[in-house]
Parts: sequence; C-alpha cells; structure tokens
Amino acid sequence: MDCTIATTTDGFGAQYQKILQTYIFCKFNNSNFLYKPFSVVEHNYDNDINYVDKVENLINLKNNITNINPKETIRELDYNSIVRPFFESNIDLCCQSEHMKFIKDCYWSNKDKNFFNNDNSVYLHSLEVLPEYRGNGYGMMLMKKLLELVKNMGYKYATYISDKNNTQAEKIYNNLGRKIYHTDDKSNFSFFQLH
Repeated sequence: MDCTIATTTDGFGAQYQKILQTYIFCKFNNSNFLYKPFSVVEHNYDNDINYVDKVENLINLKNNITNINPKETIRELDYNSIVRPFFESNIDLCCQSEHMKFIKDCYWSNKDKNFFNNDNSVYLHSLEVLPEYRGNGYGMMLMKKLLELVKNMGYKYATYISDKNNTQAEKIYNNLGRKIYHTDDKSNFSFFQLH
C-alpha cells in the first residue's frame, strides 16, 4: 500500500520529524512511503521566496525517495493517532534501524561532512567587550587578533553563534568577512574561513 504524511503547515522541525517517522513507520509496516515535498513551512521570518527549496535541499529527501503523484489519491497517515504512538513505542528500534540510517545518509549525501571537523575548526564562545570600553574599536581589534591566532595554530575555520540583535558585533563580523552557515529568528550560526 502506498502511504504518505498528512499535509501540514508546521515549522520545519515538526514537519521533518513527521516525515522521517512516517517513512520509518511505513518501512516497518511493509507500506510504500511516497515523499510529499514541502509546500508551506512556517517561521520563514525573512520571507525568503527560496525558503522551501532551501529546506528541501537541507534534508535531501526529494531526490532520494519516490515523490507522490499529485494526480493520484494516496493514503495519508495520521501522525498523532498512527505514526507517533508506533514510533514512541519502538523508539530504540526505529532510531537504530537501517531506515533511520537511510534518512541520515540522504541528509549527509549533499554536504561536506567534515566542514566543521574539530581538527579543522575552533569554536569561539562568549567574546565581549566591557560596556565602558565599547565604541573604541576594541571589538574589531580583538576579533582580528583572535582570528590571526587561531589561523596560526592551523585551524581552517573559526565558528561561533551571534545574537542578531547585537548590531555592533554583527557589523564587525560582516566587516571581517564572516559567512553565515545557518540562521534562525534570534541567532546567526557563522564561521570565518581562515585558509
């Protein structure tokens, strides 16, 4: 029997959870899971017209699982009454299954898995200029010296999380050539490429 996830407009995390759990449920119950690409994803705070495509690229299932044919009627499995209870009752089995491995393999197949490998990167945490010294260029000097130091230590990347509301710090990071790896409504997950 062909099955798919019930249509939903939740945020990315909730939809992804339902997709992977429904896929695994179908595999364990000898049903054929057909992938239904995202149509709407909540929390697109920047109104990015490419948001859905970026989400699809991130999870990388659209090209790895047979997609539903919109002209066909497919059984939509109710997540709360069917899929979730099964998954919760069999969570260890599901999470350790070849089916979860397939989902993980899809995710990683279009990414550089060693991008922020600990051998290649250093994580910067809790850098701050005291309020009485702000506005004098110390933040820029601190970041330049720190990036020079970690580069000389052989690291290829310096990663960090920054508060989007800290506009002065964000300006420094942008001026130093940071690249944003991921962003959400409060933070930027960024890195500097050092070599």
